[in-house]
Amino acid sequence: VLTTRYSAVFLNGESVAEPNSGNPGYQVGRPVIAGILDNNTELMQRTLINIWKPVGDGLCSSASVKPVVFGENSTSGCLLPIRQRNITQCDLLRETVADLQAGLTTATYVAQRGNPDLTSMTDWVNISFVTQNVSTATGAAAGVCGDIPSHQHIRVWSLTTSLVDGIPQREIQALEVSYSMSTWALDCGGGDVSLCENLEESQLFPITSSVTFVDILINTGPPKTRFQINFTEYDCNRNDVCWPELAFPFTRYYTGEPYSQSLAKGMILVFMFLAAAILGTPWRQIRQAWHNA
Repeated sequence: VLTTRYSAVFLNGESVAEPNSGNPGYQVGRPVIAGILDNNTELMQRTLINIWKPVGDGLCSSASVKPVVFGENSTSGCLLPIRQRNITQCDLLRETVADLQAGLTTATYVAQRGNPDLTSMTDWVNISFVTQNVSTATGAAAGVCGDIPSHQHIRVWSLTTSLVDGIPQREIQALEVSYSMSTWALDCGGGDVSLCENLEESQLFPITSSVTFVDILINTGPPKTRFQINFTEYDCNRNDVCWPELAFPFTRYYTGEPYSQSLAKGMILVFMFLAAAILGTPWRQIRQAWHNA
C-alpha cells in the first residue's frame, strides 16, 4: 500500500500568509501580533515583539530573540562584555545598550485582536514608549557609568470581551515599553586590578527584558462609597445578623400567611413588648419609691 502526503501553502501576493493568533480574540500561547505602517501602501506590515533568548555562552552577541506570546509573563536576558575603555565613554555605552534593547521592539503598533485587518487602522493600537531622562555626563567617577537602560519592560493590558463556543475572546487595549536604568561599575576588588589597568580586559554586565500581562476587570456598577465598603453591620450578605430582615414578616414580601394576619400578630407583639417595658422592674421600682416617699 502506497502512502502519499500533500501540503499546501497559501500565498498573499508574493509572500507567505502568516498565521493568526486567534479568531477573533487572542488565544493564550499565541504570538502577539505587531505592525509597522507602510506609508507608501498605507498597509500594515506584520512583525513581532521580542525578548531576549540567550543560547550557548549567554552573550548578547550570540543571543537570539523569541516572540512575546499572549498571556505568558516572561523574563530573560543576555550578558554584555564591557572593557575599561567602554566605561570611560558613558554616552557611547548608553547608546549601544539602547540600540540593543530597541532592536527587540521595532514595531509602532500592536494588533487589538488575533486576526487583524492589515488595511484597517481600527484594528491596531499605538505602542507607547516611555523615555527616561538620562545624564549627559561622561561618568560620575572613574570606571562608573550611570543611566544605562539595562532592563526593558513590556506591559500589556488585555480585556476579555466575549465568549465564542465557551472560549474567552481577549483583546489588547494598550501596550507600553519602558526601561529601568542601572549604574555599571567595573569591579576591581579582590586583589585583581587587571580590569582597571588593562584596557582590553572585560567584565560581563546583564541586559534583561521582561513582559507582563495585566487583565482589565470590567466594573459592572458605580463605585462603592466609603460607607458601603467599611460599614457591614446592615449588609445581609456579609454579616450573620441581618437587622433589616427582622421586619420581613411585616412586609408585603412575606407570603407565609395573609398580610392582615401577620400585621395583627406584629401589633400584638409590639403591645406585649411595651407592656413588659412599662410593667417591668424599672417601673415597679419607681412606683415603690413613690409610695415610700
